[in-house]
Amino acid sequence: MSHCPHCGVELEKPRSKHRSVPQHRRYFALIRAAHSHWPDTHRFRPMSEEHLRKWLQAKASYCNIRTVDTAGMDTQSAIVAVAAELAAADPMHFTSVVGARFHVIESKSIDFDTLPHLAACALFDAVADTIRAETGLDPDRIMPPIRKQTVLAKRDILAEVPI
Repeated sequence: MSHCPHCGVELEKPRSKHRSVPQHRRYFALIRAAHSHWPDTHRFRPMSEEHLRKWLQAKASYCNIRTVDTAGMDTQSAIVAVAAELAAADPMHFTSVVGARFHVIESKSIDFDTLPHLAACALFDAVADTIRAETGLDPDRIMPPIRKQTVLAKRDILAEVPI
């Protein structure tokens, strides 16, 4: 919270634009479509849509990476250090080893309270770009068509229902 420079009263933080539920649903529809079209020959084989979503977000750099540098550690110490990182990791994490460094990669949360609207837009675009780069699939072509929802008046719906 910030304070008024004149009287010291606490000022409410200005709210950013709220995330859109249709945007959120479209993102998950993109993940579902990517999962159903995911090439069998790709080096990453997702176990589920959620697994694919977290991997795509990590590939799009929306992740936390913790590193254990095992250089200079004896074997037992390295095993303990890596095991401790794995125990503390999200159940759906990814690992990578580069030289003597062991990396634990975790996708960040995309819940409505954590990820503001513009950051969500950027992430969802980055994930679409990652799908394109990793598979050659065009996200716009694999997405199901957007349904137009019509709003019917209650009396119109009741007129169709025999009572």
